[in-house]
Amino acid sequence: MIINGKTALITGAGRRIGRSLAIALAERGAKIAVHYNSSAKDAQETIEVIRSMGGEAEVFHAELSDAIEVEHLVDLVSDKLGPFQILINNASKFGIGPLEMVTADEWDLYMAINVKAPFLLSKLMIKNLPFNENGKIINLNDWHKARAKRLAYGVSKAALSGLTRSLAMATAPLVQVNELALGAILSPVDRVDSVAGEDLDTSLGPAERMGSLNEVANATLGLITNDFITGETIHIDGGRHIR
Repeated sequence: MIINGKTALITGAGRRIGRSLAIALAERGAKIAVHYNSSAKDAQETIEVIRSMGGEAEVFHAELSDAIEVEHLVDLVSDKLGPFQILINNASKFGIGPLEMVTADEWDLYMAINVKAPFLLSKLMIKNLPFNENGKIINLNDWHKARAKRLAYGVSKAALSGLTRSLAMATAPLVQVNELALGAILSPVDRVDSVAGEDLDTSLGPAERMGSLNEVANATLGLITNDFITGETIHIDGGRHIR
């Protein structure tokens, strides 16, 4: 796929990894739909950066746990920027919650944001793709999914891997669906080293360093411009998953 001129929806694009991906795609000429939930100021800053580069970007609010808001988000993006051919499911619910603390409502919330929203956005994107046009879906995932202290989060991310592979089969050959399994790129927003029993792996893996936002962006751009990779998990974790 040639990125220039395409519309890309990036969820959670107000800050951190989402912002870096939005800027990277804008540099390649994509029109960027910057989604946010609670980070309105950050999202506005993201589009201001893109516009200062001469790029095109609009900001969109949606609560991804609400299926109606997800559908409305797709309609708004299509109205303002046209149907999007690139979807990056970056937004995620991340938090501490061991087995004994996870309630049914919390379980549903993790599944709604981390699995159901990517499913619905993918389905709606494919439905709205112009005839015979290719699409790209990239799911941002975690290299470490079996987590005792972040149980619902870990299970939801394992389910996202299953969704990635199933969508790759269901949408072939016009749409390629892949995921990036990230290691230590940025410190978790809720990291508290003193939390008893927290299952954070402080090992950096064979690379012996943290990854960079540019390395995530480069892998993303590579998957978008390659039309022969689908159903794949690309680990960006410095080799942590092989230990």
